Order: sequence, then structure tokens, then C-alpha cells
Amino acid sequence: MNEPKVTFASLEGWKRVTHLEEVWGTVVTYDIRGEEFDDEIQSAIADSVGFLHQVDEWFSTYRVDSPITALRNGLRSFEQMPEIVQQVLDNCMYLKELTGGVFDPWAVEGGVDPSGYVKGWAADIAADIIVAAGYPNVSVNAAGDVTCRGFQSPDMPWVVGIRHPEHAMQVVRSTSVFNGAIATSGEYERGKHILNPLTGKREVQLTSATVVGPDGGMADALATALVIAGEEGAKWFVDLPDWSVFLIKDEQSHFFGPAFDPNFSQIQGATK
Repeated sequence: MNEPKVTFASLEGWKRVTHLEEVWGTVVTYDIRGEEFDDEIQSAIADSVGFLHQVDEWFSTYRVDSPITALRNGLRSFEQMPEIVQQVLDNCMYLKELTGGVFDPWAVEGGVDPSGYVKGWAADIAADIIVAAGYPNVSVNAAGDVTCRGFQSPDMPWVVGIRHPEHAMQVVRSTSVFNGAIATSGEYERGKHILNPLTGKREVQLTSATVVGPDGGMADALATALVIAGEEGAKWFVDLPDWSVFLIKDEQSHFFGPAFDPNFSQIQGATK
């Protein structure tokens, strides 16, 4: 997964609390905005961070004591998984069917690995824990899977830029994200690491794919699937009108969906 760039607009009088948490072998970044913060903000962050570490306990394929490792090793069945693990695997099966098997956590060495969905899914819940504690304006960046809630400054939704595949400091397009998620996938940082489940080969059709929508787990999975499938994957979004896609291939970009429509406002009717 390749990291979108969050553009930090002026706070316009608001205050900001940030937190970086090392987990899952990477860093998850919290950015919380608002008029005022009380001492309870640190408790809210601790609760959210605690969830991230619980996700590691459930889904890490590197831990011998995780339920997903037990499932991979045939020591426990699907029915013996914790309910939340079953729910995630059910969601992964839906995405496998939606993409015609292009996204397939079962087509990996070891039996099953839902990490291509879990990171974005977990970012959503981590952000929602902060919101539920009374802090409605938060961005959670889970190593490139970015979930945004509320605003980054008064009346200004979070602005996230899509990085240039060849030039890390350049942004090719920006979009506002209000109560949604954005994920970008490509091979320009880690080389040929994306496996096509349908062929068993490490091959892609696009330089990068960015997906914007209301669900972080789906955005995470669909971005990687689109890199594999290319423009053929556009058919997956026929029944997903709230979703947007930005594709880059050979220096050419193609996009569709409300996030890239200059006449569309994601915050119509929203309140701070």
C-alpha cells in the first residue's frame, strides 16, 4: 500500500492533538482537530490504540497465538474463530465475489491472510472510537490507509493528495474526504510484490490505483485489486455510486466518482 499525502490546511483557530503508534510492524498516525481539548482526549487515544493492538492479536500471521494463525495451521475451524474474525472473513468473501477473485485472501501461502482488508477496516474503527469519545474531527493514517471523520479546520474537510508514482514529494490530484476513507496501491515503492490470485503471477495492469469511499476495508482491498485488474475493474463500482476511483497507467490518469467531481460537495448538510 502506498501512502496518500494528507494536506494540513490552516487550523483557523482550532487546536490539534497528534499521536504516532507503532503497531503491525508499521506506524499508525492520529491527527485530531477541534476548538478545545480536555484531559479525556488521552484516554480516548489510549482506547483507540488498544483496539489496534487487539487487531494484531486477532489477525497477525506472525504471532503463533493469534486466531488467524490457528486457522491457517488447521488448529481451529472458521466456526471456532472469534466473532469479529468471522465477520472480517465474511467481508473478505464478499469482496472476493465482487472482484471475481481478483481480491482473494485465501490465495496466499499459508491458507488465508486478510491483511489486505484489515488495515483499512481497523483504521475506520480506530477513528470511530475517537469520535464516540466526543472528538468528531479525526484522521487516522494506517500506513497509507487513511480514514477521515469530520473536518480538519472549520468548514474544511480533510484534504488528501494522491502522490506521483515516480516522485514521492509530488501530488497528482487532491480530494476532500469527509466521513470516509482513501487508499492507494501500487508497486512503485516495494517493487513487484502484488500477486494476481487468478494467475499465480506477480503482475499488475496499473501503476497505481486510488479508491475513495465510505468503508476503509473495502477501499484497501479494492485499490490493490484494481492495480491487478486495471480498467476492467471499473465494473465493480456499477452498484457502488458513493465510491470514486483514480487510476494511473504510463503517466496517464483516468478517474470517476463524486470525489473527483469539482461540482460535488461531500459536506452538504454536514455540521461540525
